Amino acid sequence: MISIWDGIEEYISVVETGSFTAAADQLGASKSFVSKRVSELETRLGVQLLKRTTRQVSMTAIGERFYSACRDMRRSLAAASHEAAQMQKTPTGKLKVSLNDTYDVTFISAVIADFACQYPGVALEVHAGSRDVDLIGEDFDVAIRYGDLTDSSLRAARIGYLSFCLCASPAYLAEHGVPKGIADLKNHICVSDLNSHWWFNSTEGTEKVRVNGRWKSNKGTALKVAAMRGLGMAQLPIAFVRGELAAGNLVSVEDEWSYYDREVWAIFAPGTPVPANLRLLLDFLSKRFARTQLRPWMQTSLTELDIFLSGNARLDAAAED
Repeated sequence: MISIWDGIEEYISVVETGSFTAAADQLGASKSFVSKRVSELETRLGVQLLKRTTRQVSMTAIGERFYSACRDMRRSLAAASHEAAQMQKTPTGKLKVSLNDTYDVTFISAVIADFACQYPGVALEVHAGSRDVDLIGEDFDVAIRYGDLTDSSLRAARIGYLSFCLCASPAYLAEHGVPKGIADLKNHICVSDLNSHWWFNSTEGTEKVRVNGRWKSNKGTALKVAAMRGLGMAQLPIAFVRGELAAGNLVSVEDEWSYYDREVWAIFAPGTPVPANLRLLLDFLSKRFARTQLRPWMQTSLTELDIFLSGNARLDAAAED
């Protein structure tokens, strides 16, 4: 298939070097190939661009105007290519982000807000909801999702973990005791999601357990309130209930069997290369998100999380710079 640019690069080279031989050397091709390409270009255009003699090559009047236009187009193409490369290095434009708000979105929102502060050329549009959005159909650049992934047509980058613990009010534990293992949960009242399932770490990955109770909700806030009121045990993200654990309004089960570390993923549409603004956001999320499994007794980590969410971490880092 003939391209509109076929022969033009050879023609420009002949004009600028002054001969077919020099143009061939410059292009790394044979003299006959360069001559053929220029002749085919003249035939395609229906004009004579070059006057050829045994000693020299010169442009016709039409050839001069054509060369000037082609030279300008080549410069514009080079400038456009440079601009595209710079855009890949320096983030600009808009990113549309989807967050799952089943549990508190404070942490992830704080990370994205810090990203916006560091890269003022990027505009952020952040949507929070409990459903999984249609990433491509709804024109989202990235979505934060948890647990197992089902859509293999999308690309995914693991950015960390959302660590869960079992917790209940002091009054509930005083009356019902602390469970000694997963099998003991059948003797406890549980507040759970609408599917009445909890997950736990296991040697095979995860273990799914059905629990019983009279309070269900699809929102973490409702489950936390119910647990604080003594309606049963809850399985909630440690970062989400860190304040209640510190204040003693909730007490966690601190045996290793009781934890669940759910993978956190950044999901984005296929295609290479990844746009500069999205690539930087993925790196930013990965560095800021907890890549280790959080536990209630990790007071240093929880304190650092509180400092970060208050905005002081970013201000302290800026002061150090």
